[in-house]
Amino acid sequence: MLKKLIINNFAIINKLQVDFHGGMTALTGETGAGKSIIIDALGLLVGSRSSIDFIRTGQEQLNVQGLFEVKSSSPLFAILDEYGIAHEDNQLIIKREINRKGRNVCRINNELVKTNVLRQVGKFLVEIHGQNQQQELLDEDNHINILDRFADDDFQIELAKYQQLFTEYQDKRSRLRTIQKNSQNLAQRIDMLKFQIEDIDSAKVVAGEDDKLEDEKNQLSNFEKISSALQESYRGLSENNTGVVDSLGNVRDQLEDIMDYDDSYKELYDSVNGAYYQLQDNASTIADQLESLDFDENRLDNIQKRLITLDSLKKKYGPTLDEVIDFGKNAHHELSEIDIDDNTESKLEQEINEMQETLTDLGKTLSKQRHKTATTLEKSINHQLKDLYMPNAKFGVTFAALEEESPSINGIDQIRFDLKTNVGEDFKPLVKVASGGELSRVILAFEAIIAEKMNVETIVFDEIDTGVSGRVAQAIGDKIYKVSQFLQVLCITHLPQVAAMSQRQFEIKKETVKDKTETRVSLLNDLQRVDAISLMLAGTKVTDLTRQHAQELLELAQGEQKRLD
Repeated sequence: MLKKLIINNFAIINKLQVDFHGGMTALTGETGAGKSIIIDALGLLVGSRSSIDFIRTGQEQLNVQGLFEVKSSSPLFAILDEYGIAHEDNQLIIKREINRKGRNVCRINNELVKTNVLRQVGKFLVEIHGQNQQQELLDEDNHINILDRFADDDFQIELAKYQQLFTEYQDKRSRLRTIQKNSQNLAQRIDMLKFQIEDIDSAKVVAGEDDKLEDEKNQLSNFEKISSALQESYRGLSENNTGVVDSLGNVRDQLEDIMDYDDSYKELYDSVNGAYYQLQDNASTIADQLESLDFDENRLDNIQKRLITLDSLKKKYGPTLDEVIDFGKNAHHELSEIDIDDNTESKLEQEINEMQETLTDLGKTLSKQRHKTATTLEKSINHQLKDLYMPNAKFGVTFAALEEESPSINGIDQIRFDLKTNVGEDFKPLVKVASGGELSRVILAFEAIIAEKMNVETIVFDEIDTGVSGRVAQAIGDKIYKVSQFLQVLCITHLPQVAAMSQRQFEIKKETVKDKTETRVSLLNDLQRVDAISLMLAGTKVTDLTRQHAQELLELAQGEQKRLD
C-alpha cells in the first residue's frame, strides 16, 4: 500500500507530504482545490504519461516520491529481479522528476529505470478508477476483456495459448497476402537477382585484381620503352672501358692505395667501395630484368578485355571492385531470403487452414468457459446492484459468434454488456440505457467483485460517486468500504455519506500565498471531520443543525462499519 507521498512543484502544489494508512481514506474539498492533482501526481509515480505542463509556474522541474509497502506475494518482485533492482523489507521507493526541457528521470529504490519498467511495476501498485473506467465500460470492444478478468486461472492459460497461436496464424496470413499481392514483382525481383549474381559470379572477381592488371598492362603497353631503358642502363653501368662500374672500380683502386695515409682517404675509399658494389648489384638486377623481359601480345589483349569486363561490373555494381564483390554477396543473401519454391503458397494455405481449424476448436472451448463466467458474473453483478439500490435492474451478457474464417485475438466471441433498469423493459446495450449515476454503480459493482482477485496494493476512486445522492450514496460508501477490507482505498468524493464511511479523511484546500495559489492537505481529527462533513451537507454555511446532522452521519457510519466488518 501507499505509505507516503511527497509532491514538489506539481501544478498548484508547492510542497506537500502526505502519510497514508490502510483501509479507506477520503479526500474531500471544494472543486478545483487540487484533489485530482494529487491523484495525477500518484499516477506519474506508477508510469502515466508525463508533461511539462504539470510543472508549477515559475519552477524549472517537478518531482514526486512515493513509499510503498508491498505484499511479499506480489508479482512485482519478479519484475524487480528481472531488471536487477534490489529490494528489502517489502518496501519500495519510487521517484520521478520532470524538467522544462522534457527530461524525465525515473528511479525505483534509487536505480534508474525507463518509463516502461515503471509501468510494469506500477500496475501491481496502484489502480486508478474514474472517468476513464466509465469510458472503458461504454466501449463495447472492451467488454470481452472485462469479462475475461473474472475468469479463473485455467481460462487465462488457455486464452494465452490461443492468442499465441492466433499471432502465428496472423503472421502466416500476412505472409501469404504479401506473396499473392507481390507475386509478379517478387518474380521480377528474383529474376533480377539471379541475373546480377550470374553476372558477378561468372566473372570470378578477385579483390585487387584490377590494380594488378593495370600494372601489368602498363608494362606490356610500354615494352619497347622499358626494354630500351634497361639496355641503355646496363650498357652505361657495365660495358668494358666505358661502363660506370669499371670507372668506379678504377677510382676505388686508386683510393685503396692511399687510404692508409689519412682517415679522410679511408672514408672516401669506404664510400666509393660501397657505391661500387651497389652499382654491381644494380647492373646484375638490370641484366636479370632484361633476361626475363618478354612481350606477349596475346597477354596484353587478354588483360585489356578483362579490364573492360571489370570496368563494366564496377559501373553497374561498384564503383570499386570490393563493392562489386559485396553487391554479389548481398544479392545471394537476399535471394536466399525471398526465393521460394513453387509449393510455398499452397503449403501456406494448407497451414493456415489447419491453424484456423485449431483456432476454431480452441475458440469454442474458450466460449464455453466464457458462458460459465458470464453466468456467474451476471448473478454477482445483479446482487451488487440490489445493494446499490437498483433492485429492478438486471445485468446481462450477450454473446454473438464471429465467422469461423474470421476469428479474433480473443477467440470466436463478441461480447456485449446489457442492462434493463425497470420491470417490464427489455435488455438493451449498457451504453444506451445507463445514466451517469447508474454507470457509477455498475462500475462499483464490478470493483466490489474483483477486489479480492486484484494483484494490486492500492485502488483509487476518483469521484466515482458522481451523479448519485441519498440512500444510493450510502450504499456506494458501504461498497467502497467493503473493497477497503481487501485493498487500500483512496477515495475522492463530494458525498458526505461516502466521506463518513472512511476511516481517515484528508481535507484539500486552495490558498493564496504571496500572490500564488497553493494546495494544502490536512488530516482531520474527529471534531474537524464533523465541520468538514457539515459543510458538505450544507453547501455554504455551517450551522448547529448541520453539525448535528454530520455527527449523526459519522455515528451511523461507525455502525455500518461494524456491521460490514
